[in-house]
Formats: sequence, structure tokens, C-alpha cells
Amino acid sequence: MGHQQGAEALEQWFRDHGGYINPAVHVAHSSEAGYRWQAKTSLVEGTRVTTVPHSLALSYLNALVDEAVPFFRDKRHEFPVENLGFFYLMAQYIHREQSFWKTYIETLPSPDSELTTPLWFDNAEDLVWLEGTDVLHTMLARRKVYEQYYSDGITSLHSAGVDTTPYTWNLFRWSITMFTSRAFSSAVIRPQESKYWTTYKMNAQGRRQTVLLDMSSAPAEDLHFSVLFPVQDAGNHSNNAHVDWAYDPGRFSVSVTDPVEAGAEVFNNYGPKGNDELLMGYGFCIPDNPYDTVMLTLKPPPDDLQGELRTVHPGYFTTDGQWSSDKATFRLRRMPREMEDVELVFEYLPEALLELLLYILRHERRLGFEFQQSPLVYLKTDPGGPRYLPHIARMIVQSLAPKLQKLQSATLPPGGPGNSKQLQASMYRSGQMEIIQATMAALRTFTRSLLKPAEATGSRFVTLEGLLDLWSRRTSPRVVAPFIAGIEAISGTVDIDQLRQAGWEDDVMVLLVCYIYLKSTLAAFRGDWTRGMVPEYVDSWEEPQNLVLGPDLLDHAFGLEDLVYKAAEIPEPGLWVDSRWNAHFIAEMGGKMLQYESMTMMVPRVGGEGEEARLVLYVHSNE
Repeated sequence: MGHQQGAEALEQWFRDHGGYINPAVHVAHSSEAGYRWQAKTSLVEGTRVTTVPHSLALSYLNALVDEAVPFFRDKRHEFPVENLGFFYLMAQYIHREQSFWKTYIETLPSPDSELTTPLWFDNAEDLVWLEGTDVLHTMLARRKVYEQYYSDGITSLHSAGVDTTPYTWNLFRWSITMFTSRAFSSAVIRPQESKYWTTYKMNAQGRRQTVLLDMSSAPAEDLHFSVLFPVQDAGNHSNNAHVDWAYDPGRFSVSVTDPVEAGAEVFNNYGPKGNDELLMGYGFCIPDNPYDTVMLTLKPPPDDLQGELRTVHPGYFTTDGQWSSDKATFRLRRMPREMEDVELVFEYLPEALLELLLYILRHERRLGFEFQQSPLVYLKTDPGGPRYLPHIARMIVQSLAPKLQKLQSATLPPGGPGNSKQLQASMYRSGQMEIIQATMAALRTFTRSLLKPAEATGSRFVTLEGLLDLWSRRTSPRVVAPFIAGIEAISGTVDIDQLRQAGWEDDVMVLLVCYIYLKSTLAAFRGDWTRGMVPEYVDSWEEPQNLVLGPDLLDHAFGLEDLVYKAAEIPEPGLWVDSRWNAHFIAEMGGKMLQYESMTMMVPRVGGEGEEARLVLYVHSNE
């Protein structure tokens, strides 16, 4: 039977069994789109396109009452609901000459056609296009489940005396693909106020007979399943289509809410699906899909933080209380090409991700757990919240960088995609890289925006010389001079490049932070801008027994304390002789700030062209 004859036969069968298709619409066929809806004449807003009665639906419920294949009912508890649907559709295909759905089945893509979901990526030439992607990981995991489904199902049918020869792995994959690419949710046929679900079977007279199934004692997973609706599944997806789905008793209708021109394809809309979901379930992707996302999975937080999280976010854990990486996976959506305000980047990130990273940062800094009802509001407006934004940005960039590297390192054929599977995978792959690159670029733009000139106000990242310049401008060169003289006495130079090459940069930054703080506590400098730079995790060093300092941090501070004594020997020592200098103060103030507030960043070269990687310190300010 040709495609046009198949379309006409499907429409006739559909109408003969109570289905409605608008006279202005017909089922057409093209090599690119397969069977599809097409408008014969123009459609106005609100036009009902199709209505399919529940009696035409195909799902695992039919398997429970179909007397032609009683082994499915008898072996019901050996099949998960999903697998029972797969095997039942296989049986309908194998025995299609006797199947109620014969006409419908003959219009479905055949098991020998080129199906493009990743389940059909058998060759290395195809699989390489998925290398490094989340879809490859998902496909391999699902394939393992499906292989077990198939093995278990064949065993059950064999034990029931069924000839399993026609039940091939390829036919099983075909059945899976038909459900993932064409089925609707069981919500369409869910009874409103009854424990009885309606299904249908053929009676002795060859007519459809209603059967009521009492599902009141069925487990919850048995009530969520996929349902095939002939003709209703012919509508192809478009993000721009506006449609209305109506679930009336015993029937399911689709109407268009926008006009459609004569001769145009009438599209359905499957919902806001990213290319990963479209590729996995349907075998196609959409260029520049606005609903495209990248999945970001966080590593498990420390055990003691998990204990706190269980009380406020039990959804991150399995039923036995173990951290679930799958549940701590977040979808990052496309960033706009331009942003008026660089801080807007955080509004495009999942708020749950920002919240979890905030808790991790606070835990690293040994701060008490504080639940945030509105994490984004806290991070952007609370006096202490913005301090965490650059560190959250860095954590996300660091988490995304390996994903991007995996995608970029795959060895793809130089000639580009060679078949439909590769073409769709290439489209998905490109979108993933674009989203990751755009997200990383936006976060880096935000971070770089904090490299401010000394005369600017607000929080910033500073290099060693940048912090010296900033402090000098906020006070005076006379105030800074004793510190510089002390560093020269310690190291023999005040040249920044020489200090860096000699490995002094970190130590000088620690001492500078401590010196600035000591200066800011003097009466003449109280309320100075530097007071805002002290993080909340810096405790009082006046009671060393209460401090929680790592041994490496404190050991290093003892070495710096000896340098302070050397600096105190200069003729005009300034605060180098302050009695508050000790190893605990150095570790708590300067050491912790360097540990938690510094990072390496590309910054403009001083007095030269280009950029170089430098140590920078985040200095928070409320000015």
C-alpha cells in the first residue's frame, strides 16, 4: 500500500470507529515529516482538528483484557507496566493481520526504517557524535534497562509457551521508539472520580467492548503509563504552535488557537522540550531551540552538610537517606546574547542551584547552616549575600569546564554528519556547547566586571598592587609607606614582578590584608571602607582557643609572624610593632581571606599589552 493510500485508509478507519478529523484537515505524507496533518482549506482560531475516542487508544491496559494474547494477563506481575506496553505493541505488529489496529500499525515507521533516537546508534560512526554528551550517558543507562526488560519479557513469554522467534530485539527497540516518539500520558484517560479505568477489547462479534478495571489497589507506578492515540499522534511538533488539548469524558481533542493557512502543515505542540529530550524520545532536534538546556550535576556535599540538608531538602536524597546525584542535577537554560546588567546572569540560573552552592560555600567557611527561603534575593540584596556571587560564579564555571572539554575533545569526522542520526546528534551537540560557552562567558563577564579601577566604588577583585593602590587612594601614601618599607626589609625588594618570581606574592597579600585591617581599627579610621572587607567567617583572634584553623594555615602563619618581627625593626615601623600581631591573627584574618577570597584570573598587564594570569583577592565593600 502506498503512502497516500495508507493515509486515506487510516482516515477512513479512524472515522469508522468514532474518530473525528476536521473536514478541512487531512492526513498527508512527506519523506521528511512522515504522516502529518495538513490544512486543505484555511483554519480559523479555535478550530477543532481531531477528536479520538478512548476506544481507539493502545496501552498496557488493553493487554490485560485482550483474550487473543491471554499470556500477558496471566504473566502480568512479571512485567513492569512500561515493558508490558512494549511487548503488547510487538504482539500487535507480529499479528497485525488480526489486530484491531492493523490500519494504524501499517502507517507507523517500520522496524526496518531509519529510526533516529539514540537507541538506534549502533555503529561507532554514529556514537562518536554523542561522545561527551549527557544523552550518551542517559542512552547507555536506558539501554541497559531495556536489555533487561527484553530478556525478562522473552523468558516470561517462553515459559507461557509462546513462540518468541518473532519477538526480536530490533522489533522491541521499534516498539520502544513508537511509544517514546508518539505516545501521550495516561493523564488523558485517567478517570475523574472513579476507581475504575476504562479499556476495550474485541468481543466475539468483532466489536469493541468496554471493560472496567478496578485500579484502586494498584501501585502508583501502574497509574502512570504511555498511551498511543491513532491519528492524534500524526501532528508534528512546533514550538510556535498554539494548541488546546481537551480531555473530555471518553475522548481526547486537539484544537488550534491560531489561524492556519490553506495548504500549510497543522502542527501540534509537545510542550517546552529541550533537544536532549527531543533526541532521546523522538529522534529529532530543533536548531536554536529556546527550551534547550544543559544538565549540571553537583558532587555530593560533605556528610555533615548533608545532615542539615535532609531537614530542609529531603528531595535531594533517596528513600534510604543517601545523597542522589540524579536529584542534584540542574538544568541550565540558554543565556540571552546580550545583558544590560551583568548580574542578571544569576537570574537565568536555577535558584535551587544557587541555594545549594551558597550552603556549600558557607560550610567550607565553617559558618552555621542558615536556610534561605529566597536564595536569589539574599544573594543580591542582603548585606552579606553579594559576597558569595563571584565564588558561585567560579564554582559553576569550574563545573562546566570539564563538560565543555569532553565535547570539544571528541574526534568527529571532518566531512560532517553522514546520515540522519548523525545530523540530529550534531545539532544537539552544537546546542550543548553553545549553552555551556554562553553560560561560562556570562559568568566570566560578571567576574571580570569586578576588576574595577581604584577610583571606582563597590566590591572588586584586586591584584597585590591593585590593593596597595586602592588603600593608598582611600587613605594616603603616607599611611601605606611603613608597610612598603617593611616588605622591602623582609624580601629585599618592593618590585611586584620580583616578589612574584621569588614566590612572595601570597605572603605579602596576607600581610597586607592584616595590616590594612589593623589600620582600620584605629580611632581615626573607624568606619573606613576597609571594615566592610572583613568576612563573617573571620572570628576573634583574641581568644585563640576558640579558633578553628587548619594546621597548615597556622603553621604557615607562624612563619609569617617571624617576618613581622623583622619588619618591625625598620626606623619608622608604623603598625609592624602593633601588639596584636601573632600567628593566630595572621591565619584568621589574612590566611583565611587568601584561602577563601582569592583566585587566579586573567588581568590586563601593568604598562603592557595583553593579559596575564594573576592572583586576585575579592574585597567586599558596602560603599
